[in-house]
Amino acid sequence: MTSLWEASAVRPQGYAKALEGDRSADVLVIGGGIAGVLCAYLLAEAGCRCVLVEGGQVGAGVTANTTAKVTAQHGLVYDRLIKKRGADAARLYFEANQAAVAGLRQLADAAPCDFEEKTAYVYATGSTAGIERELAAYEQLGIPHHVLPSAPVPVANRGALGMERQAQFNPLKLLFGLLGLMPSVDVYEHAFVRDVSGNTARTDRGSVTAGHIVFASHYPLVNVPGLYFVKEHQERSYALALEGAPLVDGMFIGDAGGFSFRTYGDFLLVGGGGHRTGQGPKPTEGYAKIRAFADEAYPGARERYAWATQDCMSLDHVPYIGVHRRSRPNQYVATGFSKWGMTGALVAARAIADLVVHGRSPVEALFSPQRSMLAPSLLSNAGVSAANLVKPGRRCSHLGCCLAHNDVEDSWDCPCHGSRFAADGSVLEGPAKRPIAPERR
Repeated sequence: MTSLWEASAVRPQGYAKALEGDRSADVLVIGGGIAGVLCAYLLAEAGCRCVLVEGGQVGAGVTANTTAKVTAQHGLVYDRLIKKRGADAARLYFEANQAAVAGLRQLADAAPCDFEEKTAYVYATGSTAGIERELAAYEQLGIPHHVLPSAPVPVANRGALGMERQAQFNPLKLLFGLLGLMPSVDVYEHAFVRDVSGNTARTDRGSVTAGHIVFASHYPLVNVPGLYFVKEHQERSYALALEGAPLVDGMFIGDAGGFSFRTYGDFLLVGGGGHRTGQGPKPTEGYAKIRAFADEAYPGARERYAWATQDCMSLDHVPYIGVHRRSRPNQYVATGFSKWGMTGALVAARAIADLVVHGRSPVEALFSPQRSMLAPSLLSNAGVSAANLVKPGRRCSHLGCCLAHNDVEDSWDCPCHGSRFAADGSVLEGPAKRPIAPERR
């Protein structure tokens, strides 16, 4: 499947080279998605000598498959944050993400990417209680907003809460544009990092030694210490680009999952059908679910593009950004964006650049990967892992969980930590670093 972004953005030439032998740098960034590229861009601007390594092609992973909403409205996050961490933390979360919206707006001037200001809405699919609590949180935090009595989407709903001055864009156009604005950064593709020991990352083609290492590879490569395999799980979701469907004015998402909507030119983008990686897709999930909805809601529309993505979900739906683990204060991580990686990527890049250059960041406590892991989802993650470690079947090369076959995408998916493998055993998605034996046909 090809995403709309891959079909509409032209990959530049000559921005990357092959890694051969050993290299050194002030900062090594592992991962060539939007988070990694933004990290390298800001660090280079600060005067750091940077190397960026990507296991495949830059921008060919999650960034190519997002729905690309640029917003500080992350579902019903602010009421939850106030209750769990207080109003000051919730306000800082909003300010950091809203500053990222503004920052991406500025970057779009230098790297044109069809950036459009829009209002983001979360609509109530059932009870309005959640929306009402979130509205009270907006009022307490001073977040500009308005309320619609009914969201203009083909889903039964009971109104929507809008956050103003948000945006949407083409993420690959931005990413490819940024590559041309950072000529001092050495970019190496097809350099899959197999191991990080001390200050050195090793690939099959060579190594890079750096004073600082940033893990921006979607899912961190190092299991212990750090324990990210306990701190997060991965979910898959799906999107269609429809031609001939009525367009919406704004970006819309349901308060309890469901379907999301945005436009791009003459296309209507519909997202949904999500499930935990390795647990589905069943006939009512994935592409089948979203296509059945589109056929009913937009009978005259034509599907032009369809794609799937994968998101790291943190225990508390707040990203892990900052020092990877206390024993390695010169290693940093950006992960767990919980489906909101466009603003999260710039929040992470700014925070990590501050930590590398100044040794501190104004948001480091809020996003600290060392914060408490006590959350209901911790028990859920542990239960899934325990069940699949003893279940018979094909094993994941990451930590040995039993793989499930994904009939829709013809892959072998890990329900524990989200690794995915092709039929030939090659790695499609991490955190696995090694292939598995080819499938017997």
